[in-house]
Amino acid sequence: MTRTRRWLPWMVIAAGIVLAVAIAGGGGNDTGRSYDPTSTSTGGTKALVDSLRALDVDVTVDDSAPTPRTTALLVLVDGMSDAQRRAISAWTDAGGTLVVADPDSPLNPFRAARPSILGAVQRDLDRHCDVAALRQVGHVVVPAANLLRVRPPATGCFTSGADAWLVTQPEGRGTLVVLGDAGPFTNESLGDADNGLLAVTLLAPTPSARVQVLPLPVPGGGHKTLGDLVSPNIKLALVQLAIAFVLYALWRSRRLGRPVLEPKPVQIAGSELVAAVGRLLQRGHARGRAVEVLRDGARRAIAQRLGLPPDASVRTVADAAAARTTRSADDIAAALAGPEPADDRALVAAAQEAEALIREVRDAV
Repeated sequence: MTRTRRWLPWMVIAAGIVLAVAIAGGGGNDTGRSYDPTSTSTGGTKALVDSLRALDVDVTVDDSAPTPRTTALLVLVDGMSDAQRRAISAWTDAGGTLVVADPDSPLNPFRAARPSILGAVQRDLDRHCDVAALRQVGHVVVPAANLLRVRPPATGCFTSGADAWLVTQPEGRGTLVVLGDAGPFTNESLGDADNGLLAVTLLAPTPSARVQVLPLPVPGGGHKTLGDLVSPNIKLALVQLAIAFVLYALWRSRRLGRPVLEPKPVQIAGSELVAAVGRLLQRGHARGRAVEVLRDGARRAIAQRLGLPPDASVRTVADAAAARTTRSADDIAAALAGPEPADDRALVAAAQEAEALIREVRDAV
């Protein structure tokens, strides 16, 4: 009994791990990618494929070139090569119906419409066209509402202003249908409004239709750039923030009238500053600091006069000055680095000696 209690927590942990693995692997091959015709997630399009098959329509999910028996081809995401696109265009000219739900596809000859400056987008769109094949479809609900510019001889349906979400035009003996996006065909939106009826009308108008749905390209095999993956609403929000920043900067930088002259800080003369420092040293009885400043100034002045660097040592300056004057190097070194003066009289004597040494070097050089 004790051994069983000891192993019970480990058995519970092992059972939990097995259950987690079973749950994680229970999704089958569902990738969860948007517009994937094999995905049962909200953004997948497996419901569209299953609905067509429930209507006894022959549907295949295949990336091969459409055969002459194929009546309709649905491109959800274009990750094809140029050779594949040429084969599809030739098949469309021969009488096929090509439905392109990727507006960024090179198979789409229509430009995307620019969003309004306020970002207001209508998502419930009425048909507003006289295409005979779409007369039973009243309106659709498009989550993203990406619209296209219509140009003759094309016909735009489900319009908002002059732009349309669905554009169709003849291609040889076939028909090209371009959608602003595949949002209405996803598992989440297929049952909204007439979205499902539109899908069936476009792809399988007759029971004898043979529909081919292109699978999604492998991850990394698409042609979209990083900028293409950013939502248009986010881009519009960034533009609005930029405009607001520019207006705020212009408002804060405005000037009314002539510039105002601001008072300048008081400039203290150099002599007054030297005198003030001397008074502070005198009040603090800092004779050591005072004589250090005097001797260091003399050393620098003599070094500059003799062509030596400003940081030359006392011994170097003393040797160079002794060669030019009558004083010995030891006397000059004592004048430049002597002991701290004992009183103010000694401080004055040290200052006079440093000044006399500077004049002697100046006269000798």
